[in-house]
Amino acid sequence: MPENKDEFEEFEPQIVELDGEQFEVIDAICYDGQNYVALVPYTESDELEDGDVEFIILKEVEDGDDYMLATVDDEELYDEVGEAFLEHLDSLFGDDGHDEHCDCGHCQ
Repeated sequence: MPENKDEFEEFEPQIVELDGEQFEVIDAICYDGQNYVALVPYTESDELEDGDVEFIILKEVEDGDDYMLATVDDEELYDEVGEAFLEHLDSLFGDDGHDEHCDCGHCQ
């Protein structure tokens, strides 16, 4: 473990601008062969204002040689992907701190 906090890598959040507002990517998953991202409103503070912040889900779509984010229009699919994100986030940050999908060696 690093002896002082200067030895830790500085975390840089991935920020996405949508309609003039900034959002932070908190997770990304592949669900049923499609890539999705979960976003929350970006704040420079480490503290969440309301405790339970809702995230929005966008899907990654190919646009020629580039990729862009698009809305998920099917409400049932949106809910299914939302549940998949909740399960994934819980596995990453749940009470036991164990991520069964991670092979980094630190999550065991």
